Amino acid sequence: MGLFSRRKAAAPGGPRPDLIVPLLAGQAWMDANTETFCQIPDFPAEAWPFASPICPGLYATYAIDPGPSWETVQVGDVEGYGGGEALQAKALANLRQRGPIEAQVTGGRALLEVTNELDLSASLLLDPERWLEGLELGSELVVAVPTRIAIMVCAATDSESVATLTEAAREHFTQGDGKPVSPDLYRLSLAGLAPLA
Repeated sequence: MGLFSRRKAAAPGGPRPDLIVPLLAGQAWMDANTETFCQIPDFPAEAWPFASPICPGLYATYAIDPGPSWETVQVGDVEGYGGGEALQAKALANLRQRGPIEAQVTGGRALLEVTNELDLSASLLLDPERWLEGLELGSELVVAVPTRIAIMVCAATDSESVATLTEAAREHFTQGDGKPVSPDLYRLSLAGLAPLA
C-alpha cells in the first residue's frame, strides 16, 4: 500500500532483493501519507511505506518492480531485507543495472533520464557517482527533481541557469502528473546533498 503504487499489491512470497529499486519522494508525498493513514483508525505502523531521509525535504522509498506494477516496501518488510542499510545498498545496486542514462546538455544545463525507465530517473540523485563526472559542469551543482521522471542540473556558479531551474522546478512539480517530488532546488557537492539556501 502506498501512494507510489501503480496498483495495490502485496509482495508475492516475501522479500525480493533482486527486484528492489529506490524511488525518490518529497515532503509533499510524506505529508500526504501521514494525512491519509492518520485518518484510518488503528492503521498499523508496519504497513506505512518505508522512507529513508536523504536531506531535508527528500526521501528514498523502495519498491519491488516485477512489472507491470510497483509493490511498495512497507516498514514491516524492511527486516526481511536485512535492515534499512542493506535494503538501500541492494536497491542502489539494482538501480545501476537499469537502463542507460541519457543526458541532454543545453546552455550549461543538463536533463538526466534513465532511458526506458523514466520512473527511476529522479532516483539517480541517490547515486551521483554514476553520472556526475560525465557532465563536466563543475564539482558543485544545483539540482532540481520536480518529478520522478527527470533530474535537471546546472553549475552552482551559473546564476542564469539556477534561475531557469528554479522556475522549471516549480512548474514541473505543479504539473507533475501524479509523480511530483519537490519544487525546491538542492546543492550537490563533495559534502553531499543539501537544500539550496
